Amino acid sequence: MEKNIFQRIIDREIPATIEYEDNEIIAIRDIAPSAPVHVLIIPKRAITSINATAEADVEIIGRVFLVARDLAKKFGINESGYRVTTNINSDGGQTVPHLHFHLLGGQPLGRMNSAQTSGHGTASPYRGILREAGILILCAIGLAIGFNMMNSKSLSWVKKEYEKVTASTSDLDKYLTTPTAPATQPQEAAQNTTPSSEVAETTKTDTTTTSAAKPTPASEKPTFVAEPGVVKEITYDQFSRLMASAPYYLIDARGSDKYAEGHIGNAVNFYGAEAQARIPDMLSNVPRDRVILIYCDGGECELSHHVADVLKQFGYGPIFIFTGGWAEWKTKH
Repeated sequence: MEKNIFQRIIDREIPATIEYEDNEIIAIRDIAPSAPVHVLIIPKRAITSINATAEADVEIIGRVFLVARDLAKKFGINESGYRVTTNINSDGGQTVPHLHFHLLGGQPLGRMNSAQTSGHGTASPYRGILREAGILILCAIGLAIGFNMMNSKSLSWVKKEYEKVTASTSDLDKYLTTPTAPATQPQEAAQNTTPSSEVAETTKTDTTTTSAAKPTPASEKPTFVAEPGVVKEITYDQFSRLMASAPYYLIDARGSDKYAEGHIGNAVNFYGAEAQARIPDMLSNVPRDRVILIYCDGGECELSHHVADVLKQFGYGPIFIFTGGWAEWKTKH
């Protein structure tokens, strides 16, 4: 059975920011936090959810709440307040089949139910109107989110600024495997001041020496050296050189519809707008012993940076983003 992402973190196959660990429990930072403090507290025992717990699990689940208490003190939210919750199966919002608890805090989290009453214990006369207005607003937001997710040109709700660094020639050369041509040394012209017998002897000696000489071997293929977290942008020429003479893994960060219409070479499709949701797929398929090349439409498209940002968080690198993207590639092929 394939390991889930939490089991791989526990087994140190995937890096994570660890806030607490003992023999039975590990607590890590959530890479997509829902609050200023968002820590996942994970029993190391293979339990899928609360539904799969048994009497033997009572102690470890109790210890989860003690760990949550101590972490709340560590982050200074024990007085202001925090929430400890777990999701169960799809309707409950569970995305990883391994029991884990969310510690959330650092801001007002609001009430978890809407059955509020006035200070005198009776329902507010405006409650019905407010409730209907709230439902309409939520429906509108839900429709907006739905249309945005289904649109191949979906927009991020909060625009993230990415650090954009241009790769130099030396950044690429260490990964290129084109062998260097053997060097040759020109022979100097013989002068006619020596007797013919000496010339003949010299020629004979030179011929023997030349035939015994060994050609300079071609340069060997360089050993791949990972550069975790390194993300740089490259031009069309640099992209072409890496594809022609480097061990690489190519990712198309556009939507599946555009990928189906056409893509570069053997590119694998990981849609940038769904990068967070595709983390398990990427960690299972993207190798760590190759240069990672990513492209999208080009120009202002930042889908490549979305994918690179996720891979960067899990220690991949070097990662090179072809800024010209599909648009420039099509014009030159």
